Amino acid sequence: MGNVIVIDDNVVYCDYVGNLLAKERITTEKIYSFTAGKKAVLSLSDDDIILSDLRFPDGDGIELLELMRESGHCNPFFIMTDYDEVPTAVRSMKSGADDYISKRKLESDLLPVLRSLWKRKTSSGTKKENIYERESEVFRKIYHRIRLVAPTDISVLILGENGTGKEHIAERIHRLSDRSGKPFVAVDCGLLVPSLAASTLFGHEKGAFTGATESKRGYFGEADGGTLFLDEVGNLPPPCE
Repeated sequence: MGNVIVIDDNVVYCDYVGNLLAKERITTEKIYSFTAGKKAVLSLSDDDIILSDLRFPDGDGIELLELMRESGHCNPFFIMTDYDEVPTAVRSMKSGADDYISKRKLESDLLPVLRSLWKRKTSSGTKKENIYERESEVFRKIYHRIRLVAPTDISVLILGENGTGKEHIAERIHRLSDRSGKPFVAVDCGLLVPSLAASTLFGHEKGAFTGATESKRGYFGEADGGTLFLDEVGNLPPPCE
């Protein structure tokens, strides 16, 4: 489990996120300015994860992401935003962000996203880009199938043991499809809380049940027009099957 670096010029919110992670015994580093954030992304350890605000008075989180990539670091990078429109998501994902997280849903979404990331890193034992030996005959056959299904609007079932790269294949299908300009949303079904699974997937209206203090789009809504990848779909809670 790596260090999570939280970058946000709102000191109160930055501390809130850091304390949320600290309660789960996740080591955090809190950074309160865009300038300090630029220094941080240039001196990362391999296991560090960056959680950055989108808007700063003197820059934005995507600039930090691009600076990090240009410096040769491939660490996971997540954008936090109040501006959760699709164009924001597309811009951050095209720049290489692993995902974007709405600040309004951060408390419910952040920990599952991080746990899913650590689970993938543990099971694969390598960087996501190196899951396959890409020149092998096996890969060429897989890539041929990816190209066949990518232009279609059919649902695709990807089978394989843990760590064999199912999400990697799903992302490739998305990139080659007509939906590539829209979000790619990955959900680890094994991490869904049974009592909240339907709401997490399909969303709900404010007041729909006790504790629903605001409306929520759900993962299907977030992936609208793009691709929704349901990882470990066999682990879906029974009410959602």
